[in-house]
Amino acid sequence: MVGIILGLGFQWVPAFQEPWQYIAFVFAYFDIVDYWIDYAPSLKKFPPKREADIFLDLGIMFLLFLYIYATQLAIIYFLASFIIFRLLDFVWLINALHEYRPTGKDRIFVTTWLEFNLFETFMTAIFIGAGFVLGLTPLVQIIIYIICRIIVRIAASLRYRQFYFA
Repeated sequence: MVGIILGLGFQWVPAFQEPWQYIAFVFAYFDIVDYWIDYAPSLKKFPPKREADIFLDLGIMFLLFLYIYATQLAIIYFLASFIIFRLLDFVWLINALHEYRPTGKDRIFVTTWLEFNLFETFMTAIFIGAGFVLGLTPLVQIIIYIICRIIVRIAASLRYRQFYFA
């Protein structure tokens, strides 16, 4: 699934017209691969139990595809696609928390990403608002967004890696 998402994305590179789109495209690829590094093992530990769970997983895959696709649109669409993706991932994590009741390092992993997903959702919504209010260029917005995403990813990893991937 991820291979299809990543492979199809390259067909849109010729449509890019602004520097921020190239930066967002490359970052989105790294972001999706990074997400998959955690999501794939989590999916094995917390496999779908019901049909709704399968549709939730498909929704996440679709939103990863949208995340790549939005790089050829306006910055607001790119950031909004990330927000929607994180919200659906939040629902997936809540579902895993309630259905599997993880303990120990698995619980730390799930609760860490629940908290960080909400934080990133609000952070990205603020970036969208700041872009309008402050008149930030898309290039400035994408650079700030990437820096903040990297900081959040490192913070989340430091919080659970010592336990989860030990």
